[in-house]
Amino acid sequence: MKILHITTKSKGGAGIAALRLHKALRQSGVSSAYLSTDLSIDFDGNTIEDPFFSYKKPSFSEKVFSKIQMLLSPTSFQKAKKNLVKLDKQLDYEMISLPYSQFDLHKHKWVQEADIINLHWVCGILNYNSFFNVCKKPIVWTLHDMNPFLGLFHYNGDEKINLHLLNEFDNNIKKLKASAIKLINIGAIVAPSRWLLEEAIKSKVFETFRAKEIISNAIDLIKFKPQDKIELRIKKSIPLNSFVLLFVSGTIDCHRKGLDLLLKALSQLNHLPITIITVGKGQIMRTIRSIKIIPLGKVDTATEMATWFALADVLILPSREDNLPNTMLESFACGTPVISFKTGGMKEHIIENITGSIAEEITAASLAKNIEHFYTSKDNYNRNKIREYAEINFSFNKQEESYKKVYQNLLKESI
Repeated sequence: MKILHITTKSKGGAGIAALRLHKALRQSGVSSAYLSTDLSIDFDGNTIEDPFFSYKKPSFSEKVFSKIQMLLSPTSFQKAKKNLVKLDKQLDYEMISLPYSQFDLHKHKWVQEADIINLHWVCGILNYNSFFNVCKKPIVWTLHDMNPFLGLFHYNGDEKINLHLLNEFDNNIKKLKASAIKLINIGAIVAPSRWLLEEAIKSKVFETFRAKEIISNAIDLIKFKPQDKIELRIKKSIPLNSFVLLFVSGTIDCHRKGLDLLLKALSQLNHLPITIITVGKGQIMRTIRSIKIIPLGKVDTATEMATWFALADVLILPSREDNLPNTMLESFACGTPVISFKTGGMKEHIIENITGSIAEEITAASLAKNIEHFYTSKDNYNRNKIREYAEINFSFNKQEESYKKVYQNLLKESI
């Protein structure tokens, strides 16, 4: 059984989750390969220089021919891109993606060699029409956000905000994607959270797929582990008596991730001895004088990240929408509780007074109330129990066994 994982990049939540799954499958004896624009690992486990995604600068004649072709017969991609460029300054979004690509993934030798294709986050490298028209192998699609069954956007929030500008265009993209996905003969979707699976089923895009499963992401329970909090705080010069909050986001100012709500909440908590540590690209406004803010920027290694999880009192995850963030799982593995809103996969795993606490409303006031309540009861949390929850629910062994069942069932169906 040869499994090929395809994802746009190896970095970011989806790329990391896909790579962890690939490695777990290989360790269990499955022949697995990993294909992305910045990392390619073949079926023998070798990291290779893959020329497939390399950029070849067009010659002068190719440029001229391309321009003439665009004038005479613009493709759907060029039309779509032109429309977006016109509207871009009026739109308000985290990310948009078109279902087109310059790459013909179906021509990659690993795609042809694989028994099953496991798609992950594939925006920018998957051309929906050409790929699903040609590739008739069983496909598992691991959902990392809502984009596969939405139009341009990756979450409902952005779709709602921009619908007045893009309604017809967005619907056309949605229909194009749905039509292409219906070309899949044998397919399964896997979602890390019940919320995302239910949203996918509600869309009816995957109604021809027989298998629809919830399989949580897994994390490295060796790298992410409880450590001596006092020792780490001394090492990092963090006051021992400080109430340490950790906020992690790929991009600090991402509206969906809710840092604005957290900062508003903290402005109501000046009386608490708070230190907030932020991880992620971008600048944070130091608007609250009485609260110490430590902006770390990007943290590159899992070992270093585990240190910050372990020394924090709590991870604050104020996302307006989210799937099953790796940061929550990593925090649990380090024995650190999580405060979040009642959204996505967070509400499925944050157990009140055991693994963390849930703010009922997506408001700064509700979050502030929750943080203050947590402060008064933080000593009641048992870090060993939180770690145990991570071991039971987010181990590589549990994840790869669940995926193997999905793969085996698809292969039986294809016979």
